[in-house]
Amino acid sequence: MLKRSRLLILSGQSGAGTTSAARGIRDGLGSRGVAATVIDSRGSEVEIEALVDRAIASAGLGTLAHELPRILVRLEGLAGILAVREAAARGGAILWDAGETGAFLRLMTLLSSTRSGMAGILPPLAAMRAAQSLSQADLAAWQMILGAIDEVQALLADEDSRILLVVVPDEGLDELVATRIGQLSLVRAGCDGILVNRVPRAGEGWPESWAQPQRRRVESLLGLGVPVIEIPQLVDDSPGAGAFRAAAGEVFDVGRLPRPLPDSIEERDDGGYDLHVHLPGVRPELVRVGRLGDALVTDVAGLRRQMALAPVLARCVIEGAGMDGDRLVVRFGRNRALWPEAS
Repeated sequence: MLKRSRLLILSGQSGAGTTSAARGIRDGLGSRGVAATVIDSRGSEVEIEALVDRAIASAGLGTLAHELPRILVRLEGLAGILAVREAAARGGAILWDAGETGAFLRLMTLLSSTRSGMAGILPPLAAMRAAQSLSQADLAAWQMILGAIDEVQALLADEDSRILLVVVPDEGLDELVATRIGQLSLVRAGCDGILVNRVPRAGEGWPESWAQPQRRRVESLLGLGVPVIEIPQLVDDSPGAGAFRAAAGEVFDVGRLPRPLPDSIEERDDGGYDLHVHLPGVRPELVRVGRLGDALVTDVAGLRRQMALAPVLARCVIEGAGMDGDRLVVRFGRNRALWPEAS
């Protein structure tokens, strides 16, 4: 029996089989005496969207602003967060079918934010309470959502959580996986394992002209430093559930890889500062850096993370940035208008 919940997050390419993976692994664990719950958040989405719509109406948002909160809520998967929270309260293993990785990464961007940053994305609770524009039930619901976000943040940081990418051996696999690993680093998470679904094994009757390139793509992942689990293509198992059942023990035993280290600031001899952002697994050509007010915006292949600058850096200007090994180093120089002694 598990002493506490183990959270396995399955996310991947559209059509790669995350749902089949979650169900197959659940059944495989069950046959080994491990109780597991598959997260299905679809039942909560309608209720959450109705809650958001009432909040929008109460806030008196204009037509153009009306859709933005609904889009944010839909993309960030609050329904999934609530379902994970409920499953964690029951104990046992949790298999979160997080679907397509792009949507999951946007959720991780929210979860890597500060509490104040999240409150800024969600409806302004304090203003609504002051105006008494929402019912007590809706206010309580929003507070519950914020509480659930806190709890899922803690679950993700726990040593018993794992993030697994589910992919298929199509052309461009290595590039896709490397990009996703880098983006997970950006949101202060990591990839603990890669499940390659529908791998045609040698000697099982598959046309070699088709099967051999697929197996080579799987081999190309072995140098990434992440465990790779092959889920074979079975003739009599098109959804893949049977193959995932057989791999359940191997998947469940995947270890947790180290997560990115906290950011650090170093003062240079010339009076400037270097901000070090640990981004293991990120390819240098995928990284872009910019500034928005007093926030640093880091972009990895189109995914952005916004981070509030420390006060000392907020008084500086960016002089350059680049990857040094597995760290992004952003060089700051003193803004002479804000540092008179630097003139």
